[in-house]
Formats: sequence, structure tokens, C-alpha cells
Amino acid sequence: MRLIRAFFMALGMFTAIPCPWRPWDEDARDWMLAALPAVGLVIGLLWAGLAWLGQRLLPGVAAALMVALPWLLTGFIHLDGYMDTCDAMLSWRPLEKRLEILKDSHTGAYAVVGLTVLALFGYDAARHGICDLRALIFIPVISRCGSALAVLTLRPIGHSQYAGMEGRMPQRMAVVGMWLVGVIVCTLWLGRPALALLVETAAYALAMTWVYRTLKGVSGDVAGFALTVAECAALIALTVI
Repeated sequence: MRLIRAFFMALGMFTAIPCPWRPWDEDARDWMLAALPAVGLVIGLLWAGLAWLGQRLLPGVAAALMVALPWLLTGFIHLDGYMDTCDAMLSWRPLEKRLEILKDSHTGAYAVVGLTVLALFGYDAARHGICDLRALIFIPVISRCGSALAVLTLRPIGHSQYAGMEGRMPQRMAVVGMWLVGVIVCTLWLGRPALALLVETAAYALAMTWVYRTLKGVSGDVAGFALTVAECAALIALTVI
């Protein structure tokens, strides 16, 4: 029951998907991040299904819909972290100032530029055609494995709400196991398109490494930045594989 509560806690916190049961249990809080890949599976199933419907019912806006769906399903929570991190990282200020910008709720020019670039790359990839829409099921799983593992492993930024959650070995092992299962299942089911998940993993690692080394820590915003970049990279990979 604790794992089930952790899943619904994560579903309620990290998505905009209607859920009549949103419990909160401090005893399950330690497993909430480990439940993120399962939340990603729910998002992926909805993403793939709605993208398939969009191609048949709304072909004129199908590409834009495909890009926007993961943002809509998550209530823009990760996109907000992406924009905040763009503002901080692209300001090229000293560390203390960058951390202040990261916490600032106002939207700066770099956030707008970053969002524009992200949307253009995602839209162009979707417009040129995804080789297999079923791969969309697994993309949110892999990106959330990365975010969960980063928060559970790396040093947090001082103001992060996840401070104190790093170093939990059982949760980390569970996340690594879900990553492996996701890659294996996708490979056996889809074949070549599964390579996009490896591209996504590499993109997540590179994005997280860049920000972590610069800001000297990880936070929800930083994890959202790397997640968003990785999912866009996976969409691009699915057009060329």
C-alpha cells in the first residue's frame, strides 16, 4: 500500500491528470521519486494514444499537438523548470546570482528564447514524422528515470525541496531496474526505434552534467530542464532512426 500511495502522490504532484484519490503519507514520501517512472508510463500511454488520434482527426495541427501534449499532461511543471533554468544558466552570472535567478518566479528573456528553440526543434521533428508512435509510451518513462536517479543521487541545491532525499539505495536500484525494463521491453517490441531511448538517456546525462557542474547541485527545476531536453532529443531521434 505504501508503494501505491507513493505512486498516486507522484501522479498528483507531477501531472495535471485528474485523479480522484490523492493521498499524502509521509511514510511513502521516500518512494515518491522512485514512482516517477510509473507516472511516466501513464503519461506515455496518454501521449501515444492522443497523438495517434490527433493524426487522424486533426492532421493540420497534429505536429503541434504532439509537442504540446506532454506539457499539457504535466501541467507545464517541467517546462517551468526548463525555463527557470534557461534564465539562470544563460545569464552567465556568478554562481550566487544564478541561484537567485533560478529561484525568481519572473520570466526572463532567456526563458522565452529557450522555450522558442525547444518548441521549434520539437515541432520540426514531429512535422517530419515519428517513425513509430508507440515509442512515445517509453520516452516519459526514461526521462523520469533520469530525474528520479539524479535527485536521489546528486547533491541538492540548498533551496531544493528534495534536500535530504539523496543517498537512498533501494529507491535508486528500483529506478535503475525500471530503466532497464523500459529499454528491454521497447527493444523487444519495437526494435530499432528503441535506439531513441539511448539517445534520450545520453541527452539527459549531458544536460544534467552541464547544469549540475555549473550550479553545484540539483533541484526540481534542474531535473525538469534535463527531462525536457531529453524528451525533445528523443523526438528528434525518432525522425532519423
